[in-house]
Amino acid sequence: MNTISKKTGTIIAFFFMVFSTSQVLASDLSWHEESENYHVYLGVVPASMIKKSMSLVDNDKSLHGGVSNLSPGSQHVMITVYRKDGKTRVTNATVIAEVSSGILLGRKKLEKPLEKMTTSGQTTYANFFDMRDEGKYKIEVEIYESNKNGKDEITFFHEKG
Repeated sequence: MNTISKKTGTIIAFFFMVFSTSQVLASDLSWHEESENYHVYLGVVPASMIKKSMSLVDNDKSLHGGVSNLSPGSQHVMITVYRKDGKTRVTNATVIAEVSSGILLGRKKLEKPLEKMTTSGQTTYANFFDMRDEGKYKIEVEIYESNKNGKDEITFFHEKG
């Protein structure tokens, strides 16, 4: 892939992330949450909008296992983390997300690590989740940093409709 195509792909991916976040805003205002140590931002876009030009920080793997074998309702859940003190972007954390939907007895849950990836030269954490059903989804995020004890937990709600 030539340099112009990579730049174009990165710009398109950035716009999808920005405009998709505004869709989250319109349906549910929980696109930004705070924990004790972090400002955390959520973006959710249909997996079908993700192109192979996006790259993981660990370039020897395909994007979250690949985009070719995803279910039609798969969504790309992205988390961006900033430290409260100094507002610097967190680029070397372990981030885990659990996405759940439905009522208590019929509740579907899926937990996955979010992989570090670059979008427009910036680090974010993301993975694909099966979110084929319409309705409200609970997205619970855990953030671990090697230089800190314990974890920070943040909960988002996303309406798919």
